Amino acid sequence: MKNLSTPAPPPDVTPAQCPACKSSSIVTAAKTPDIHSYWRCTSCGEMWNVARLHTQPPRYGGWR
Repeated sequence: MKNLSTPAPPPDVTPAQCPACKSSSIVTAAKTPDIHSYWRCTSCGEMWNVARLHTQPPRYGGWR
């Protein structure tokens, strides 16, 4: 039986790397990042949202 008095910790929503160039130099302007926060790679400039990343086909050679 599960203990309901201690809530589960929130899942880590910080991406480990850029989906385009695989760099780990990523930032967000969100004060409390969640799955709907937008992230920007400081290496290649790619901007993405974790929630939408898994629902849209990948962009190849997109606008930057």
